[in-house]
Amino acid sequence: MDKSWMDADRNTETFINGVKGFIQFAFTHSAKGNTILCPCRKCVNCSWLEATDVQVHLVCDGFVTSYRSWEYHGEASYLYPPNSDVNVECDECEEMDELEELVEMGELIRDMRHEFGDLSDSDDEADPSDQYNPNNPFKQLVGDAAEELFPGCTSFSKLRFIVRMLHNKALGGWTDKSFDMQLALLKEAFPQAKLPKNFYEAKKMIKCLSLNYVSIHACYNDCILYWKQYEKADSYPKCNTSRWKSEKKKPNGRNAHKVPRKVLRYFPIAKRLQRLFISAKCATDCRWHDEGRTKDGFLRHPADSPAWKHFDNEHKDFYSDSRNIRLIIATDGFNPFRSMNCAYSIWPVIAIPVNLPPWLCMKQPNFILSLLIPGPKSPGRDIDVFLEPLIDDLHSLFEEGIRTYDASKSECFQLHAAVHSTISDLPGLATIAGCVTSGEYGCPKCHSPTCSLWLMKGNKTCYMSHHRFLDENHRFRTVDKDFFDGKVETRTAPEPLTGEEVDALTENMKTVFGKDPSGKPPTNKRKRGDPPQIFKRRSIWFRLRYWKDLLQPHNIDAMHIEKNVCDNIVNTLLGVDRKTKDNLNSRRDLEEHKIRGALHPVPVEKETVYLPSAPYSLSPELKRLFCQILKEIRFRDGLASDIRKNVHVKEKKIVGLKSHDCHILLQQLLPLAVRKTLPEGVGAALIRVSEFFKKIYSPVICISDMEKLEKEIAETLSNCLVI
Repeated sequence: MDKSWMDADRNTETFINGVKGFIQFAFTHSAKGNTILCPCRKCVNCSWLEATDVQVHLVCDGFVTSYRSWEYHGEASYLYPPNSDVNVECDECEEMDELEELVEMGELIRDMRHEFGDLSDSDDEADPSDQYNPNNPFKQLVGDAAEELFPGCTSFSKLRFIVRMLHNKALGGWTDKSFDMQLALLKEAFPQAKLPKNFYEAKKMIKCLSLNYVSIHACYNDCILYWKQYEKADSYPKCNTSRWKSEKKKPNGRNAHKVPRKVLRYFPIAKRLQRLFISAKCATDCRWHDEGRTKDGFLRHPADSPAWKHFDNEHKDFYSDSRNIRLIIATDGFNPFRSMNCAYSIWPVIAIPVNLPPWLCMKQPNFILSLLIPGPKSPGRDIDVFLEPLIDDLHSLFEEGIRTYDASKSECFQLHAAVHSTISDLPGLATIAGCVTSGEYGCPKCHSPTCSLWLMKGNKTCYMSHHRFLDENHRFRTVDKDFFDGKVETRTAPEPLTGEEVDALTENMKTVFGKDPSGKPPTNKRKRGDPPQIFKRRSIWFRLRYWKDLLQPHNIDAMHIEKNVCDNIVNTLLGVDRKTKDNLNSRRDLEEHKIRGALHPVPVEKETVYLPSAPYSLSPELKRLFCQILKEIRFRDGLASDIRKNVHVKEKKIVGLKSHDCHILLQQLLPLAVRKTLPEGVGAALIRVSEFFKKIYSPVICISDMEKLEKEIAETLSNCLVI
């Protein structure tokens, strides 16, 4: 149903005509003859009103947020043609709904033929002995689609009904037991219906879709996977830890059932990439980056990036077919038990096909779960052990490919796939890439020329010499040197390592995987004064032949950085205890290094010091004003959550902000708040930080603007140090 008019301005003729059509449709299916539920933002489907009142409410206030499926007005049971006057009979609408589902089911079965090698439309070429083979999954699927649910039923086939039931189970979050109870009730009420006995048999009906996963046993200490040469092993000699958690034995001494200690669940990625081309529409979308993309030099899609174009120049065979899939691999750890007191970390590895248009590639239905790495501890450097099945398939997909049927062109082709890049947060970058992200050489871009300083009082590493990223003649390098480390800076910014250089640096590195069974931390940490160690291991990604050719193989998630920056700025401005960066230890470190003398602590009495006020320090009245400004801000529906509940004016705190809350606060609200509460120089620096994040989130980006922004952010960060 076309509902694009709902996004139009409410004072336009398009919206008003759409409202009239909606009201006419709603009255056709109204339970009360002269009134319907009003779906405006004030009534929210709770008031029964007449047609004129509903029209006034919708034009003045608009529809309630996210009310795109009109289930309170009959859409759950009926379907009418878009842009019609809604004078269609209900029986005809229901027939259209059923016909549409039957057509989609028929197209699915037709395209599934090619999945099992029956690539011709003529049954004459099929093997006669296989035509009625009950073990053929495709024949079983066709048989279930043609079989009536019960004698005389024309609206539902056996397959269609079970697919609808499984779909409702997924959307409603039914348990397996509740699904079995529902099937038992239906079989009792309709004994002639040909229904499966339980959830297990229902899954077997659609088993030929091949969307299952492979369970691979893993060493409890993350040493190896029990597959390939270790498939039949019961333990790994290095840690001597049993593969099994428990073993139940029969009276005759034979093992009856073994429970593994740790199980990796791998979802074969090749089958899931083939599924993209079973649907004609999705197969067409996979070519959008080449056929439908606007090519005007601006960055709207990863295909516009220099990294994508560089890969095309290096691998022209892969570039020659636009249907070949580019993937972004994203991973991070989370606690699945919703309790922050439970120290459990499970790592899903998700593949995102970026051939799709921007409005589709980041939608959840297009995310491909490829690995589920079990806990309870984070895999750390041992993540390469769990990535082996995925890397093997990715290597095969790039080198040999897999024969795939394209429903949009009705032909078969050899599908290839390559990884465009990975996405993680900064700690996750050390896990997935094997580089160092903390300590003396913790900057993955600066690598060995990283300028770091150990703060004795703060007991942490501080990264210095930010002004070497500025222009050669900038005043911060010489005139205002005391705001930094007190030295004249003549060095240029370091150049990031290329893929070939990283490959050469890590080529001879040998890593022994696995954790100490006793739980002791590793003892191979680099000691102070030893040569710089910027890589902890050779990453498993270099098994892919093309990995060293990628310009940007690893990316850091901007939302994580944005949240950390926002939290640090807000907590420092409000002086939140144990969260502010301006504390006694930081002032003593300034005194020890003889910089920023105006901020050194002043002794008052014995064991008592006075901290001079910094330019960004707020008085209690200004802190209260800062919180009051954020407390009174209102958002339009759907823009952001209500952060007023996170702002405590009396305590002068902002707590419990989520990532998207920080996104809105940093980009939209912080510039408003600092204008009234901070000095002009401090406010200008924070506003420039806000503008930086706002620009990198732009849907359309100019490369020259990004180059300019890269220079501006160096000056912005330097200004933040100067204030």
